[in-house]
Amino acid sequence: MTTQIQFAEPRYVIASKLLRMKQDNGLGVTNGTKRGRLEIFAEILLFCDQRKAKTNIMYSTNLNYAQLQNHLKLLTSQGLLSLEMEKYVTTEKGFRYIELFLELHDILRDEAL
Repeated sequence: MTTQIQFAEPRYVIASKLLRMKQDNGLGVTNGTKRGRLEIFAEILLFCDQRKAKTNIMYSTNLNYAQLQNHLKLLTSQGLLSLEMEKYVTTEKGFRYIELFLELHDILRDEAL
């Protein structure tokens, strides 16, 4: 049973904002800075908008297995991810996290300019 969740913005808008955030501010690989835990959480949650296996998550987020295990355990215990039929999917609370993460990022970016 799946339920439709209504968000302030469509998922593709959230996905494009996360991608733009990584490109505009040089987060991640572009300038050699390390990603923070909160950014990694947002990437995992965004990728799991549909059910995904651990291997798919691991490769798409560029994490090793031990790191992935720790992050998945924390995200599921906090109710941001759920495990359905051996695959992970983002919950409504997880999508709310992504929205808040991007909003905070926009606020901090505006203040830095």
